Amino acid sequence: MKKRAIKIASKFVSLMIAAVLFAVSAVCPAFTAKAFDNNVKSGVVPIVFFLKGAAAYSTTDGKNFTPIKQLGDIQWSSGSGFFIGKSGQKAQYIVTNHHVVADFINAGEGNQFGTYIGTTDGVNYIFIAAQSCEMRVYYTKDEYEEAYVDCYGDMNKVDLAVLRLRDGTDKRHTLKLREPSSDMVGSTVYTVGFPGNADNQFTSASKYGIDDVTVHKGSITKFVANEGKGVERIAIDATVQHGNSGGPLVSENGDVLGVNTNVESNSPYQNQIEVDYYAINCNEVIRFLDKNNVPYEKADDSMLTIIIICAIIGLAVIIIIIIIVVIVASSSKKKKNRGPVPAMNGMPVQGGMPSQGGVKGGIVRSMAVQHTGRTFPVGRAPLMVGRDTVNCIIVYKEGTPGVSGKHCTISYDNATQEFTVTDLKSTYGTFILSTGAKLSPNVPMKLRAGDSIYIGDKSNILSLELER
Repeated sequence: MKKRAIKIASKFVSLMIAAVLFAVSAVCPAFTAKAFDNNVKSGVVPIVFFLKGAAAYSTTDGKNFTPIKQLGDIQWSSGSGFFIGKSGQKAQYIVTNHHVVADFINAGEGNQFGTYIGTTDGVNYIFIAAQSCEMRVYYTKDEYEEAYVDCYGDMNKVDLAVLRLRDGTDKRHTLKLREPSSDMVGSTVYTVGFPGNADNQFTSASKYGIDDVTVHKGSITKFVANEGKGVERIAIDATVQHGNSGGPLVSENGDVLGVNTNVESNSPYQNQIEVDYYAINCNEVIRFLDKNNVPYEKADDSMLTIIIICAIIGLAVIIIIIIIVVIVASSSKKKKNRGPVPAMNGMPVQGGMPSQGGVKGGIVRSMAVQHTGRTFPVGRAPLMVGRDTVNCIIVYKEGTPGVSGKHCTISYDNATQEFTVTDLKSTYGTFILSTGAKLSPNVPMKLRAGDSIYIGDKSNILSLELER
């Protein structure tokens, strides 16, 4: 009788365990393994600033211009964006960064465009002018739609903007927003966008469609606010590259938690040591949208209720199992003393990751007089050097000898403790200080800590160092 009862109890327990596992996997998706939600790609688009009737000129005084080359209709710059709105309606509103559309806004949103980009010989400046300009949202390489600026924030504070399509589209769908909470630190997130399209000056971007979307996986490392600004940001270790600007930071459920922000958008905040990638917190996005009466939809918050129900089911099953075990044990007239359970003799785990030699990351120290030995943190995302105040992190004053608008980039890999320097077809070149060797344009050069380079002129020395 006793053996029969034990067999029945064992089968019942097995069935109950199988049932609760099925319920958890079916009702509680938060407890099961996940991959990136590919439906997110259908809500993301490349945003292209396009010049019409562009031409290049040279000038020495900013008044008299000599034609150099007719450029025609060209892409000037691009970034990423994602659709928001109400379910059941056509996708019409696109969230992005202000700095992605800043040139378009400064040109009067469609009027004539002009900008200086560098020098030909240190005397004659190059000036790019266009008869008109427009913002384009691409669905495929050959299919695009013109977008208009609906609203935008202060680029030095809440670097956000919203574009609007004239009639909306059914070629993409809207994404839902979720306000992140502090308990999400360590959770998996993805940066989504079109990094291959950024800064393709004078060329046409080559990737536009859903299959061209780039996804980087990482996690939330902490929640922060910009010093003196109070703007909420999310620190992540998922890669954010040029062109990711304006793209969504999403959770495993495909909910938007923030807006990816490229390194150059952080340039006003160099007093902060930023060693990770950052996204603007969705709390800021929601406040911005509410302030400007832009429609959006929040993610369903019913997941918490589902998790509670699953927890109650699991607790009920555990209580039933305990009752069955007690009944079976009490039906036995004999009890075997199995002896005391042996004590565990393992040593406690001593905390922490193994030492990495005390290296926190890489830094670039400018020896130029105008920078007074200032240091700049550098990581895997390329740090741009030059006179361009919008895109460069290490910015030289206008007229600095030998320095182009976008002169070179520097990145650092902490795993190999190597720096990578790439000359961006600068006018006067990038050189290794110790040998005087000139870097080939657009060819990355690996260097070690302790090496130094100079850009254009030996008064512009940059020292590559380690932060300990």
